[in-house]
Amino acid sequence: MKQVVIIVLLFALIFGVACQPSDPGSDPDQTEELIEDLEQALTEIVDEAGMHELLESGMLEEIKSGEAGYLIGAESLDGLYAEAYSLQPMINVHPFAMGLFRLEPGQDPALFAGELKEKADLRKWICVAADTFHVATRGQFVLFVMGSTDEVNAIAQAAAFTPVS
Repeated sequence: MKQVVIIVLLFALIFGVACQPSDPGSDPDQTEELIEDLEQALTEIVDEAGMHELLESGMLEEIKSGEAGYLIGAESLDGLYAEAYSLQPMINVHPFAMGLFRLEPGQDPALFAGELKEKADLRKWICVAADTFHVATRGQFVLFVMGSTDEVNAIAQAAAFTPVS
């Protein structure tokens, strides 16, 4: 009789632990809810990185369909997105570009991020070049940033998205 009670309690313990909710940051559906406004999210990432001057001297605007290629220095992108915002300096010699993309449900964020990574041109500007770029995902969101190594690292750390290898 004791063995049966022990086995029943053991199963109850195992199923109880297995059925507990996961960490809110690890559930893609909950992550989707965390980023409702892309423009605000992009602003918060830049603020968190301590780069307020980028917001003051830059253009924060929506990326219309077909314009994402310009952001990364490519002619065009094959990947589709539902919504996107970019931050780029106004007429300046500061080589910096940042974009935050929301993909449609069912679209593969890793595939879209891979295309950004493959087509990004650090020399998209005539007189200057960015040092590096970073592409990362979180749920159905893709972050792209290129600029100086310090800028890119600070924004990547502040965003806490999963880097694409």
